[in-house]
Amino acid sequence: MSKINSLHIKAYERDLKIRNRSPRTAQNYRETLLQLAAFVEGADLLELARGEVEGYILHVLESRSAASASGRYRALRAFYNWAVREELIPESPMRKMTPPKVVEKPIPVVPDQALKMLLAECAGTDFESRRDTAIIRLWCEPGSPRVSEVAGMSVGDVDQVLDLVKLLGKGGRVRVIPFGTKTGQALYRYLRARKDHPLAKGGSEALWLGARGKPLTASGLYQMLERRARQAGVGHIHPHQLRHTSAHNWRVAGGSESDAMVLFGWVSPEMPRRYGRSAEVERAQTAARRISVADRL
Repeated sequence: MSKINSLHIKAYERDLKIRNRSPRTAQNYRETLLQLAAFVEGADLLELARGEVEGYILHVLESRSAASASGRYRALRAFYNWAVREELIPESPMRKMTPPKVVEKPIPVVPDQALKMLLAECAGTDFESRRDTAIIRLWCEPGSPRVSEVAGMSVGDVDQVLDLVKLLGKGGRVRVIPFGTKTGQALYRYLRARKDHPLAKGGSEALWLGARGKPLTASGLYQMLERRARQAGVGHIHPHQLRHTSAHNWRVAGGSESDAMVLFGWVSPEMPRRYGRSAEVERAQTAARRISVADRL
């Protein structure tokens, strides 16, 4: 990569840190800029015309997916808007560009029976069983944490007196969610088992510890759930699917959208409608049966 582009990216990364953007967002933006720089063969990113940026987005559309292209588009738009604010360029080359259209694929919710089978697979008393049960039950609670939030939890984030957990979410926003009796029991059992872990004895404050002597990362959490689902015979389940399932169950129970936004850490009012969309017909039918006038006549 050319020296000038390295300087542009470094300056932009400083701005992202100042604005408290998450490390994951910053990494995604950096990867996008590196890919664009490679695509234009080292040309100065701040001297690109609309056609060159569009060429890169088309390349992503052809080689990846519409969702990937949409993500790259948003990352580049943020970069060029920053360049305009810094008066590095008079206007963004993306000013009149149209974002790629993404056909949203609803994420399926996980049936209760599959969740029971998943938890049954973790029913042992060994360290990993205690840990995995606590994590999966926490994901099933209203306000189901994001993977990054789970990975970032410390021991002090669990309040066993008030039955609450503290989570550090997107943009550095902190939220607190309650947990139920069975999740509380699972957390209590895990924390007791955790005391004998070498990392805990060494003073680590990370809540979720791995068997290999390191705290669980986001990647490790994905792998854990994928392994447990495979062993339970329930197919592929990913953490975000459990978050959608939690949102679906919240709506089935009659929970309000405003409360959901607080619990799940959403900022946009569109999010409550997006989550659990794959089961919206089921929710509508359940509501219809509950309030059917014909059955009262």
